Amino acid sequence: MHDPVHLAGDPEIMPHLAGIAIGPDLSADPDPALARDIMNLHEEKAALYPEWAAQLGPLLAA
Repeated sequence: MHDPVHLAGDPEIMPHLAGIAIGPDLSADPDPALARDIMNLHEEKAALYPEWAAQLGPLLAA
């Protein structure tokens, strides 16, 4: 998630994410805290990389 290669590839893949829908079946893991944990990871990365968050924001609002 924070590897420089991964970060460098994010701008390349983001235009393709608009066509992907992620629903409640994100995982088969029954842990009720999973969604919260994933959101926490997202928020931490967004705070560290505001440019990344700005690119991803419109996709999450769609």
